[in-house]
This record gives sequence, structure tokens and C-alpha cells, in this order.
Amino acid sequence: MSDKTNIFANEHNESPAQVIRQTMAVSLSDLGESVITFATNRGKGSGAQTLPVDEFREYVETLEGYVKDGIPESEEELLSASETVRRTIKQEDGVISFRVRSGKGAKPARVTADDFSEVIELLRSTVDSVEAAGASLVAPADADADASE
Repeated sequence: MSDKTNIFANEHNESPAQVIRQTMAVSLSDLGESVITFATNRGKGSGAQTLPVDEFREYVETLEGYVKDGIPESEEELLSASETVRRTIKQEDGVISFRVRSGKGAKPARVTADDFSEVIELLRSTVDSVEAAGASLVAPADADADASE
């Protein structure tokens, strides 16, 4: 039996871009909608960002604007992923956080200010692939309708 305990065992040292690369996936939601899901970090208080594929391009473009123009001071209803980003993005202690949806259980993406540009560049590089993957998914009801035509 070892008399040593690793005090950093629960610490995650992956960059947000590494976490996105490991977690990004396109799938069908329970409602048959193509969605993109990814995380920017791991651990307590973090969670996957899930949004409709058809909102992904505007979401990335919105975040690109914040890379370019900076983040305004802070300011909830049923909003698109991009509008939710616009209303929730903030920077505190060198960490930029934002949400793609509001409500109970919605977790923010958290990215250090130093990593923000790299993360948004990575997301930009995936927009066409995400949209193609979303378009390739056909909900079971849609598949039945296509087969009968």
C-alpha cells in the first residue's frame, strides 16, 4: 500500500481546444433535430454546450465578433444560441464565460482569455463539417416520409 496520494488527481490540465476536439459531436436530439454538442472544459460546474446545427454558424460568428471587438459589460427569455451568447458573455479574472441556452441546468462554457481566439478559430474551422453532418442526419419520421415519396 502506498503512503502517497496525488493531490492533483482531480485537476484537469487540458486546454479548451483539446477538450472541444475530444468532445465535439453532431447527433439527433430526442425531437429529431440535428444538434452539435461539445465541452470547453471538464470538471465541476462545467457542461456540454448543445445547440441546433442550423444555429452553429451564427453562434461562431457571434463569438468571432467578441474576439475582434471585446466583451461588453453584462446585461433572459427564449433566445437563439447566438442571442444567449450575446446576453451572457462576460470576462472575470481572465476567464471568458458564456451560455448557449438559459434556464435550469444550463452550464456556461469557460475559456481563458488567452485561449479564446484559438477556441473560436477551431470552432470556425468546423462550421462546414458540422452543417454537413447535421444535414446527413435524417430523423426516423423524415426517413419514412422520404421513402414514401
